[in-house]
Amino acid sequence: MLFDDQYLEEIKSRIDIVELVSQYVSLQPAGRNYRALCPFHEEKTPSFLVSPEKGIFHCFGCGVGGNIFTFVMKMESLTFPEAVAFLAEKCGMELPTLGKSITRQTKERDKLFLLNETLSRYYYQCLLNPGDELAHAARSYIYERRGLKPEIIEQFGIGFSPASGKESIAFLMEAGFSGQDVIKAGVGVVTKSGELLDRFRGRITFALHDVQGRVIGFGGRILGDGEPKYVNVSDTPVFSKGRNLYGLFASRNFIQRSHQAILVEGYMDFLTLFQEGINNCVASMGTSLTKDQAMLLRRYAEEVIICYDSDAAGQAATVRGMNILQEQGITVRILPIPAPYDPDSFLRQKGREKFLEIMEEAPSLFDFQLELFVKDYGLSSLESKAKIIRGMVPFLQSIRDPVERSLKVSYLSERLKVGESVIYSALRREKAPEAVLSSFVSRESGKVKAEKMLLRAMMESQFWRETVVKELEVQNFSRPEHRRIFRVFADSEEEGNLSPSDLIDIFSGDEEISCCITEIMTREDLQGGLNQEVVEDLIRRLKLASVEEEMQRIQEELSREDNEERLQYYHFLSQEREKLKRLD
Repeated sequence: MLFDDQYLEEIKSRIDIVELVSQYVSLQPAGRNYRALCPFHEEKTPSFLVSPEKGIFHCFGCGVGGNIFTFVMKMESLTFPEAVAFLAEKCGMELPTLGKSITRQTKERDKLFLLNETLSRYYYQCLLNPGDELAHAARSYIYERRGLKPEIIEQFGIGFSPASGKESIAFLMEAGFSGQDVIKAGVGVVTKSGELLDRFRGRITFALHDVQGRVIGFGGRILGDGEPKYVNVSDTPVFSKGRNLYGLFASRNFIQRSHQAILVEGYMDFLTLFQEGINNCVASMGTSLTKDQAMLLRRYAEEVIICYDSDAAGQAATVRGMNILQEQGITVRILPIPAPYDPDSFLRQKGREKFLEIMEEAPSLFDFQLELFVKDYGLSSLESKAKIIRGMVPFLQSIRDPVERSLKVSYLSERLKVGESVIYSALRREKAPEAVLSSFVSRESGKVKAEKMLLRAMMESQFWRETVVKELEVQNFSRPEHRRIFRVFADSEEEGNLSPSDLIDIFSGDEEISCCITEIMTREDLQGGLNQEVVEDLIRRLKLASVEEEMQRIQEELSREDNEERLQYYHFLSQEREKLKRLD
């Protein structure tokens, strides 16, 4: 392990897992635990459980589980050392100096973060360079034409990359980075002649941040006319366009407090909104919203107002984003910006109050899409109504709440003057495949369940741990993960309990074991009054199952070849089986 147990325990003692998880999902009390829709997979019924007593979480839908470190690793896409550093900073603890055991992957990611941060500061200084005519043009565009203030420019890392494409590369080399580092960061491109140049040369640059505020890449806008207008860094070990949202690092607290996010398309749209004090905004960095971006939004917002351009491409992007968001259980409204404006130009010319006024009137996605279809097809014929119904089916299917879906069907029926049965018939015919989570139904054998109950007892009590270790051996457990957990208990010389969270730390990096531990500790059917009689019965069952499995194996051997010694052993096992049965 990279960190000693005492250090990890101190972090766990300072971080409330319920408070931590609540920063990402909406938790609801469920007895002594808390429940929520799982942030790691799509679901309609909450199956994600957090246990404050045990310091763990588990999802009965996708099987993911762990402690505070595991949770942060998955939510923030961090390595284990990065997750520890993240939580240490959150609770005000200094990070110990890590030795040679730090992973190569972590070193590589840290180097890319440093390169991006270094380059962001360089681009910013280049933007302010009074001796560069193109930098002057970039400043004129940003300050005068777009009206951005110096504090916004600095906060969000807006800069300029010199036109030759060589200066920034030379600067990075002097700072100790290699050409391979520059290419790996997605900043450098190699020309046909073999020359390494800056991908964003001659462009205004926009630093891209992850949720923690680290610079993970860049976007660049051309000065003047030309194509492509914008270029983005390619996917790297620290950046994936489809998994990040521009500006979220600065706006997420505002979004969480308001439970609402305004989703725009471009950097400038976001920056203008944020500058005008409309801080619960975020940009998708392109017209197509991805499923990962929708899941990221769901961590912070209950409602999303989509605010894309008023042109045809912008409306198409709005439509593409609708279902993705609604399928995540997010309420969606549409803010159509009047032509010929985009969100940025509307705010600059009409002002903040006018923007908020039209935002208040933003229709639901259902009403917005219905009116688009009515505008396209009309209501004058049966054929046009059929087209509208077929067009609305995907939107109806993406509504999770059956009551809301029924109300929408009734409304559509009245608007089109057709029977509800016609719409329901279309829904049945074109029903989209979906993963419907039913409550957990155990398909495991009685032996496997008995193993889990005993492992749970060992996690909860040193007395039971000593009892089970004395009576059973590793071979009595059927599943590899159960054997590994039992072996830790058997080999442990520590006094007192080994908590579930401690066990997860011992198996740090093994997601299968973490999920197994959290499942055992959170499943309701494994809870209950464990007493001497129950534990002894569970031990007897495992011993009996092991004996019967061994008898079955020997019987198969004897069917192939006579062996007096094995036959005697078989009779011995038969007697042991009868003894164990009599104890029932």
